[in-house]
Amino acid sequence: MEKSIERERCYYVDWLRIIGIICVFLFHNTRFFDLIDWELKNQQTFIEPTILVMFVNFWIMPLFFLLAGAGTNLALKAKSTFQFIRDRYWRLVIPYIFGILILIPPQRYVECLSKGKFSGNFLDFLPWYSEHKLFIGKFGFSPVWFGEPGTHLWFLAFLFIFSVIALPIIHYLEGESGERLIKLIGVACRKIGGIYLCVVPLAIVKILLQPIYPKYLSWADFTYWFLIFIFGYILFYDPEFVESAERHKFISLGLGIFFLVILLVIFTSFLDCLKNWWDRPDYSLGCILFHIMWAFTTWSWLMFFLGAGKAFLNFRTTWLKAINEAVMPFYMLHQTIILLIGFHIIQWHSNAWLKYLVISSSSFIAIIAIYYFLILRFNWLRILFGMKPLISNVILHSDIKRIN
Repeated sequence: MEKSIERERCYYVDWLRIIGIICVFLFHNTRFFDLIDWELKNQQTFIEPTILVMFVNFWIMPLFFLLAGAGTNLALKAKSTFQFIRDRYWRLVIPYIFGILILIPPQRYVECLSKGKFSGNFLDFLPWYSEHKLFIGKFGFSPVWFGEPGTHLWFLAFLFIFSVIALPIIHYLEGESGERLIKLIGVACRKIGGIYLCVVPLAIVKILLQPIYPKYLSWADFTYWFLIFIFGYILFYDPEFVESAERHKFISLGLGIFFLVILLVIFTSFLDCLKNWWDRPDYSLGCILFHIMWAFTTWSWLMFFLGAGKAFLNFRTTWLKAINEAVMPFYMLHQTIILLIGFHIIQWHSNAWLKYLVISSSSFIAIIAIYYFLILRFNWLRILFGMKPLISNVILHSDIKRIN
């Protein structure tokens, strides 16, 4: 079976990535006000943002890993394996290390001030932070390592590891046996509902591993997201898979809403049960059904976004490339800026909606200003933020002109 989805016909992947980063930005602005523990919290918290946070949590990171799997498929068409790994190293590992050293300490500082874990200035905080917050041995051998020092930048570390360990699987899928397997999946996808077969392995991972590894970013999450990454690669192996998602887009939307409503009913009526299933999962029937609904909710929304993107977002504009290039720096900066600004705003004695609007608007302006006036213009900053360096000033001026 020949891989026939061409790069230039996948503009909706870029659009979905842009929409996803906007959702992440709004999601983290909301975290000040929900009922779930986070780095910083407003004095008053509410159930409405909690529902929104739970909803987005089901699909936002899976969406990024699905798109990353698709991007891997597209990248390997134009690059050798060595070039692919080298590219991923410079665009993921270097920004992750830079983020740990420069971007994360300020947000950890305001977090520790807010929670009363530290008092003093930032310079005094740095040696305390390296001693108390960078020790990861207590977690054993676990992917949690990447989240503790990296906070939101754990995604970069996970994505690099996924890109490397997926290569043997990709090599198998491109062989005769793998192509036969993909053909079988293609036969199933041609039938109504066949695209939802991927829910089965996702649910199995949740059911089997979540009780053993309940901590966020541990092996259960790692395996779950890695499967979605591989599914992203497979979905873009042949146009038939994405076309199936497009045909099922409204069915996926209906299923996503259906399972979301059930989960909201459980949330509002059986909060204690839900908290136990979420924080302390086990092998009880209720928890098993919860994980099945979780997998269905995740995959339904992913297929809706993929299908709707293919149907409505497969177009190009003159500024699409420039915006897509800004996604990585925006992602790296956003949580640090949000927390630094939010630390001061949540102390206001004012309406929560006003706080939210001030935090989100001022954070957005600050991120765009840092990107436009600094990161975009200097090669060393571009590299540290996972961007390709400028070849000459001509490219820089043309990029800035395109944004304007």
